[in-house]
Amino acid sequence: MQALKMRDLIDQLYADASGDQRDLLLGVIDAIEGLTRQFDREFVKQCEQGKREYSELYQTMANLGLLGLGVPEQYGGTGGGLTAAVLMSDLLGQKGVASLSQILSGFSRHPILKHGTEEQIQTFVVPTISGQKSFCIMVTEPSAGTNTFAITTNAKKTEDGWRLNGQKTFITQADKADYGLIVTRTGALQGGDNRRDGISLFVLDMNSKGIERQKLNINLGRSEDTQWNVFFDDVEMPENALIGPEGRGMLCMFDALNPERFLISALALGFSEFVLGNTVDYVKQRSPFGRPTGSYQSVQHPLAKSRIQLDAARLMLYQGTKVYDAGGEAGEYANAAKYLSSTFGTDTCDAAIQFHGGSGMDDDTDVLNIWKLLRTLRIAPINNEMVLNYVAEHSLGLPKSY
Repeated sequence: MQALKMRDLIDQLYADASGDQRDLLLGVIDAIEGLTRQFDREFVKQCEQGKREYSELYQTMANLGLLGLGVPEQYGGTGGGLTAAVLMSDLLGQKGVASLSQILSGFSRHPILKHGTEEQIQTFVVPTISGQKSFCIMVTEPSAGTNTFAITTNAKKTEDGWRLNGQKTFITQADKADYGLIVTRTGALQGGDNRRDGISLFVLDMNSKGIERQKLNINLGRSEDTQWNVFFDDVEMPENALIGPEGRGMLCMFDALNPERFLISALALGFSEFVLGNTVDYVKQRSPFGRPTGSYQSVQHPLAKSRIQLDAARLMLYQGTKVYDAGGEAGEYANAAKYLSSTFGTDTCDAAIQFHGGSGMDDDTDVLNIWKLLRTLRIAPINNEMVLNYVAEHSLGLPKSY
């Protein structure tokens, strides 16, 4: 989506917002336009070839204040709420330079900002604004899967803090992150309405002794988005590692889930725009039978369908973040935006592969790599079947199905 159209979108959706908020969001568009003239998709390819480092991009983002989007100004952040952080991820995706690793700190900070102490915010959140520190998020376990209430990784109280044992899996950037936002059991497994009890939220220093990492053979298109099994063997955590009340970690964690789904949606939509734009350019020029393939209805209609679907998903996304930033209930928006963006994004990539023909399977065309990421987002961080379960229960009032 062109920058001009993004500006129109912000102007329309935030016409009733304060001038400062609208101006900040429009400023984000200008900043990303400038940033991506210096760091474009070619930069990403050079990083993958070992010729450049992603840290160049992140340091420049920090210098521009972009890593502080979504963090209140009182802590040295840039402000703008979740909408500003989502807008940044969307725009970076549209230029082909976004990544999963890029957004991890963004949604990991929310539970700490809402439930952490002043000391914890200063220790764990503030250094992420300058890029000095980063997060991974550790929830999933092999035996529990989507059912976080069934986790068995546990932290037991000690004289000096906590002792952590167990395992997490499918952890992005577990090798590079400074901190891990980890959900673990501190009490016995409960049933029924009490199943949330006994689960606590911690910030784990990823350099602690007793942590072992095992890389998974999963390639999501960027070397920095590596996936890991992480094992904990009597890992010591200090008292101030606990975020919020002991045993109420799921309630604290829920404050990260909506931001996570919104940011994932922005990532998916941004990359979908990148793929759609490149494909439209390609079919305008490709003329094996003397006329552009883009003149055929069999090519036009799937691409036109993608245009409509991505526009609809984006409206859902930004209306949802507007509600979230205003303190409203945004769960249905977050789940719907995640479902739409990952589904429509995968469909857009599939059409792009088809219309590129054999070139669509070539890594240099970029489409297949992005398809792998967007297809993954239909599974993670929550699978789309669970999203439909949520909508069935909370939007339609149907009985809980699981």
